[in-house]
Amino acid sequence: MSSSDSKFFFTRFFILFSGFILLFLTLFTYHYQQEFESAKSNMKVEQKALLEGKKNYIEWVIGSVVKETALLADLLGQQKIYQADTNLDEHTKSLLLKHTGNALLAMSQRKEIYDQIRYLDLSGEEIVRVNFHDGKANLVAKDQLQNKAHRYYFQHALQLSCNQVYVSPIDLNIEHGMIELPHKPTIRMAAPVFDEFGQKRGIVIINYLAKYLMDGLRLFNLDSGTNYMLINNNGYFLFNDERPDLEFAFMFKDKQDQTIYTLFPKLAEQIKTTISGQLESESGIMTVESVGAVDEKNPYCFQDFHVSNNETTAWKLVSYSDFNKRIDVQHPTAFHNTMIQLGVLLSVVLALFIATYQLRVHRDDRRIHYLAHYDSLTGLFNRGAFQNKTQILVKQANRDAKPLCLIFIDMDDFKSINDSYGHRAGDIALKHVASSLEAIFGHQALIGRIGGDEFAVLLHNPHSLQNIKNDAEALLNLIRLPINIDEHTSITVSTSIGGHFCKGSCCDEDDMIHKADMAMYQAKAAGKCRAVILDCLEE
Repeated sequence: MSSSDSKFFFTRFFILFSGFILLFLTLFTYHYQQEFESAKSNMKVEQKALLEGKKNYIEWVIGSVVKETALLADLLGQQKIYQADTNLDEHTKSLLLKHTGNALLAMSQRKEIYDQIRYLDLSGEEIVRVNFHDGKANLVAKDQLQNKAHRYYFQHALQLSCNQVYVSPIDLNIEHGMIELPHKPTIRMAAPVFDEFGQKRGIVIINYLAKYLMDGLRLFNLDSGTNYMLINNNGYFLFNDERPDLEFAFMFKDKQDQTIYTLFPKLAEQIKTTISGQLESESGIMTVESVGAVDEKNPYCFQDFHVSNNETTAWKLVSYSDFNKRIDVQHPTAFHNTMIQLGVLLSVVLALFIATYQLRVHRDDRRIHYLAHYDSLTGLFNRGAFQNKTQILVKQANRDAKPLCLIFIDMDDFKSINDSYGHRAGDIALKHVASSLEAIFGHQALIGRIGGDEFAVLLHNPHSLQNIKNDAEALLNLIRLPINIDEHTSITVSTSIGGHFCKGSCCDEDDMIHKADMAMYQAKAAGKCRAVILDCLEE
C-alpha cells in the first residue's frame, strides 16, 4: 500500500471509527458518569480521612519531641550542667560532664530517633554532645565539639525566654559547612537552661531524625494512584512520595523554583489559601490539610510552655489523586467494560469494511485518472494532458509577460532498435530518454510523451530559461550514455532536439509548436543528435 493509499485509508477509517465509537460510547455515557461521580466521592472521603490521620500523627510526634526537649532542659538545669564552663576543679567538672553524658547516652540509645543531643553554652560552644549513628549512641570527644554560634537555630534559641521552646524548619543536616551525605532530614528542638537564680546559662538542642516521621507517613499511604506530599509554608517539598528528587529543594541553589506551585501551576493560588479542603481539576483531586501552627494556634504548646515561632511548624499535607492512575476510576464495572469492548470491536470491523471498500473505489478512480493523463510506460504526461497544461501556461505567460520555451525531442532511428533488439529494448530506451529529461529539467518544466518516440518539454520557470542551450547539450550527452538491455548487451541512442523561445505576451501556442517542430527537423537535417533552439536569449 502506497503512502497516499495509506493516508486515504486511515483517514477514512479514523473518521468512520470515530463516528461508530462515538455512537456506542454515547449509549454508555450516563452509566459511566454515575460510576465516575461515585468513585470521586469515595476518593474524597478516603483522602480526607487519611490526611486527618496523618495530621494527628505528625502533631503527636512533634509534640512529644517538644515536651522531651523541655523536660531535658529542666533536668540539665537541675544537674547544674552550666557549671561545666565555670571555675570548678577539673575532677568535679569531669564528673559533671560524665554524668550528663551518660544520661544523654541513655536517652539517645533508648529513643533511637535523635541524631544529636547536645548542650551548648551561651557563646555557642558545644559542652556535651551525643551522636546516634548505625544504631548506637556515642559521646563525642572534647576535641570534636564544635561552635554553632553562626547557625540559625542557635541564634533563634538564644532569644528564648523561660518556658519557650524553639522548633526549627525541617531541613538537611549540615556538618562542617557542608550538607551531610547521605541526606539527613532534621528538625532541631531547642530550649534554654536556667540556673537556680533564673539566669539563662545555656541551650539544649535535640536533632530529631525526621526520617522516622517520613517513614511513619508512608505507613498511611495507599497504593492507589495517589501521590502524598508534605510542604512547608513556602511550598517546598519536605516529603514527596513519587518525586523524592524534589524534596528540600530550598537547600540547593539550582532548585529554588521546585515548589508545589510550579508542579501544579493551575492550582497554585488555591493551595496557598486553602487551610483544609479539596481542589478538583480535570485530571485529578487534590486534598489539602494544614498541620501544626494555623493562624495563632499552635498545637505544640503545652501547659505553660510555648513554641516561639509559628512559621516553622506551619506545614501542609497534600495528596493528589490522578484520575489516570486510580484503579477505581479507570476500571468500570464488568458489564460496562464488556460493552465498551464489544462497541470498539464492532466499530473497528465496520470502519475497516467500509474504508476498504472506499479505498478500492478510490484506487479505481485514481487509475482511470492516471490513464487519462499519464503515459503508462514512462510516467510522463500524455499528449492530451500536456496540451491542456500547455494552453494554461501559455495564457499565464501572456497575462504576466513571462517568457516560455517549447522543446521537442525525437529519438533518432528508433525503429531500428525495435527491429534489432525487440520491443523490450525499445521500451527501455524510451524510459531512458524520459528519465534523462527529468534529470535535466526536473520539476521546473512540463514534460510529456506526445508520440511513439516523441517527447516535449515546456520551460516556464525563469531559472530553467537561463541556460537552455547548455541544458539541451547536457541532455544530448546524457541520452548518449550506454543503456544495458540485459547482462550482456548495451546500446546507445540519440535524439534530435528542436526548441522555440517566446518572450512572453506575444506567445502563441500554434506558432510555438510550429517553430519548435521546424527547429527539430533542422536538427535532423543537420545530421541528427544535435539541438537547435530558435529565438533563444543569448547568455
